[in-house]
Amino acid sequence: MDKQLKPSIELHESGSNGENLELVEFKPIQVQAESSTSVVNKIPANRTNDDPKDKKLLRKLDLHIIPAMTLLYLICFLDRVNIGQAKLNGLTTTLNLSSIQYNNCLSAFFVTYILFEIPSNLILKKLRPSRWIPLIMTAWGVATTFIGRVDSYAGLFICRILLGAAESGFFPGINFYLSSWYKRREISWRVSILFSAVSLAGTFGGILAYTINLMHGIWGQEGWRWIFYIEGSVTVIIGALSFLFISDFPSDRPKFLTENECDRVIVRLRTDAGPGASEHFSWSQVGSAFLDWKLYVWSLCGLTITVPILSLNFFSPTIIANLGFANYQAQLLTAPPYAFAFITTMTTAYFSDKYARRGIFIMFWSIISIISYIILLLTENFVLKYFAIFIAVGSLTPSTAICISFLSCNVSPHIKRATALAFMLSMCNVGGVIGGQIYRYQDAPRFIMGHSINLVCCVLSFATATILVAALYLENQRRDRLYAKVNNYTASNTEADTIDIFNLGSAEDRQRWGYENMSEKKIRNLGDKHAAWRYIL
Repeated sequence: MDKQLKPSIELHESGSNGENLELVEFKPIQVQAESSTSVVNKIPANRTNDDPKDKKLLRKLDLHIIPAMTLLYLICFLDRVNIGQAKLNGLTTTLNLSSIQYNNCLSAFFVTYILFEIPSNLILKKLRPSRWIPLIMTAWGVATTFIGRVDSYAGLFICRILLGAAESGFFPGINFYLSSWYKRREISWRVSILFSAVSLAGTFGGILAYTINLMHGIWGQEGWRWIFYIEGSVTVIIGALSFLFISDFPSDRPKFLTENECDRVIVRLRTDAGPGASEHFSWSQVGSAFLDWKLYVWSLCGLTITVPILSLNFFSPTIIANLGFANYQAQLLTAPPYAFAFITTMTTAYFSDKYARRGIFIMFWSIISIISYIILLLTENFVLKYFAIFIAVGSLTPSTAICISFLSCNVSPHIKRATALAFMLSMCNVGGVIGGQIYRYQDAPRFIMGHSINLVCCVLSFATATILVAALYLENQRRDRLYAKVNNYTASNTEADTIDIFNLGSAEDRQRWGYENMSEKKIRNLGDKHAAWRYIL
């Protein structure tokens, strides 16, 4: 591979407060050439420290990225769970589906979703978001539309498999995408805004399905078919148009940012990522993700949150209908719990980012969800049962969002994070396979088996979150003792007169860490294993 020179820049401070920086020496060092870092070579060192302009930059990023991603995820989730509303409108009757066949169709979606999730995340990095996301979105829109034409169990099953394959790249992809734009302390709020789309889909999904069902009989089509026709067609149209408004990664120089703003975004991410920050593709990073024991605990935590939330997304209309309500009433009554979930998700995200805490919120909401399932199991009063569904949805939704950001902000470098995130979300979707099977027709109206399994899952999510918080806290303490405390995640400390804009650390830093004989590539591949990295709890 070609070699190129990268600068190590020494700066002297002038003025009583060190506001001005004077360039006094340029020391070239020879390193491996990397496409992602070639951009950084052009960034002046005086933009390596955070400045007030960050707020303006964040507002600009939020305006151009978050609304688009939230809209797309809203559509994605509607297409995934609209089958639950279609069931109330006669899907199972028309297709003559048994309880097992219907549940198999729910779970089939997640089989291909799991299989294609990790490859899709790696393709996203290579093919770029502005190409990959519109492509897969258009594909799942077509699959959704064709569900409206099925006339047998086999047809529905195949369409659900194809839908899962197409959607598999979207949610892990946009989580990885957001982590490529925002610093670790900023990501929870944005992921939760994204997850608010789940709450909005739940809030309006039932109302929308009730309204579309009024088209029953038009052109000889049943109402449940129109749900798929309309929602699938909208997905295809927006998917095709999304090519025009989805931006790529910061290093691709998106048009909505100036050159200086692109530089600023890249430097902010490098400063936050720390000394082990590498953006080049590396199989060693992929392997490193799978060798980290924490990945499997995060995945178990995510799975045990996903089982109850996805089972509620699929079956809450049926559960509510079995409280004694008519089908149309059940559709409308699914809206309030998800409106409440929107509030809890956004409130949790705000405080999670404000205090830079993740695991403690999962623990808190897990306790609330445990209480909700105990109520569902022990009482037969329909008011209390509906209240329990209310708080179950409101507690599980923010837990899901926080669990994702918990992993995203604690795994580095780039490819390791993409791999770990895709794996965890794959395991979460195993929860979708399980969640699609635990509520059966014959268990109505109390659904003891489904509620019991979800109760156990909530207990496990509390336990796994507790293990992660304790382990990360102890590891931070260990690194503080061995390598000294760090006030930020850069290689230089506040008293240093050398700013290493490539996050490799000064010679003194590398000696203190024991990295003096390591190559740049190996240092960059350390990621969250680097001595200067501190985990967010």
